[in-house]
Amino acid sequence: MKRIIISHEARQLFRSGAFRALLLLMAGAVAFAAWSGQRSIDRQAEGANAAAAFEDGRRARMREGTEQYQARVLAEGGEYQFASASHSPGAGPPQGTNPGVVGSTTAKYLTLPPTGLASFSIGQSDIQLSYVPVSMNPAMNITRDNELENPVNLMTGSFDIAFVVIFLLPIFILAISYDLLSSEKERGTLAMILAHPISLRELLASKIVARAGVLLAGILALGLAALLAVGASLDQTDTWVRFGLWMAATLLYALFWFALSVLVNVYGRNSAANGIALAGAWLALVVVAPTLVSLLATTLYPAPSRMELTTAARQAQTEAESAYMERLSEYYYDHLELVPEGDGSAMDFLTVAMANRNAVDKAVRPLHDEFQAQLNRQESLVQRFQFISPAIMMQLALNEISGTSADRYEHFLNQAYDFRAEWSEFFTVRFLQRSPLRPADYDQFPVFEHREEPFGAVMTRLLPSLLGMLALLATAIVVPLLRLRRYQVAAT
Repeated sequence: MKRIIISHEARQLFRSGAFRALLLLMAGAVAFAAWSGQRSIDRQAEGANAAAAFEDGRRARMREGTEQYQARVLAEGGEYQFASASHSPGAGPPQGTNPGVVGSTTAKYLTLPPTGLASFSIGQSDIQLSYVPVSMNPAMNITRDNELENPVNLMTGSFDIAFVVIFLLPIFILAISYDLLSSEKERGTLAMILAHPISLRELLASKIVARAGVLLAGILALGLAALLAVGASLDQTDTWVRFGLWMAATLLYALFWFALSVLVNVYGRNSAANGIALAGAWLALVVVAPTLVSLLATTLYPAPSRMELTTAARQAQTEAESAYMERLSEYYYDHLELVPEGDGSAMDFLTVAMANRNAVDKAVRPLHDEFQAQLNRQESLVQRFQFISPAIMMQLALNEISGTSADRYEHFLNQAYDFRAEWSEFFTVRFLQRSPLRPADYDQFPVFEHREEPFGAVMTRLLPSLLGMLALLATAIVVPLLRLRRYQVAAT
């Protein structure tokens, strides 16, 4: 009997023009979201390549200048010299021989490689650029150029597959399941069906299986098609593991909304009342609760604005310039072992500028660290309150699976700060020792290699969200089963 009902329900769904329209709408939304997400990833990749190519080109031209200079020295005789920094270099050694000029006026762009599912969930990668510049300039310059997107886009968020799953999928589910029992009851056919050898629980389960089976099969097919269309690194196990986790999270989320539909149906109200109740639940759980949690996080832990960071940097720059001799002495004191004898009072403008930048970095770094600490506190509060809304849990889970979470980005920034220290040390040592850069030295510049987090760390952050959704699903299943015993079959 259950097979007959499942088969009948499936046929009825496909005969319904509204259901076919919903499937087409969902397919169109997924297709557009996949294109939009991939466009965002491609745009950042193009920006990273252009920025890196520009800086690499500048260093290549400097290296070319040192090669020509070295050839001239070998041909004419003489000493390969260290060039003094100058905005208008003359006929002397080229600026490419000065490590301070190369290390401070050119940047090395570091790129956070996207995962195979990066286009599925943009997360905050539109304001946290996946490529950052590293040079001898203050550390805050690494993230200074973030938030380059259109402000309207930043306010409304990106339209990606995660948006379709979190916001639109529940609407599709509620549209086909708000009247599971009420429609039969209102037509007077529920009592006739139950006259056959089938219980109310089995009837309800059969209806849910038919609807969930059709819809989830469509989601799986659309997700797989999107992966093949816009996914990256399809030959790597990591991509397919992440896709499996993505589908598992989507399955839990979808089943929760089906269970919630059952919960509303078993209270015996009419279809209109069920629709209103489910619409209110969607609004509360998907829109209101996440907004309140976000507002609570930013209210309790307000982060210093970028303007405060900029103002502090300018103030520190002014103070450093007004007491440049003191800053210069402090800079040399920090690198005392590197200063050659007899050259302890070098006063060229680049040395003074580097001393000023060193002072600015020390002055601004505490505020920069507090900024990051406040962001971490906000993220921590959201994670603690995620269990009040399946939408929050789903967003955190999908960002984590797609590799666009705040934690992965912070892991990348920490590596960028470490690399900046390595980059600065490489050029500072040679600059203070007045050791000229030769063409071969350009091959010795520090190279950045991104180290991915252990996948165990990703799973540790992902599990609370998945378990939270599983707990919500279990609750939404148990309550209807208990309530179903008191369901009134006949309409009054």
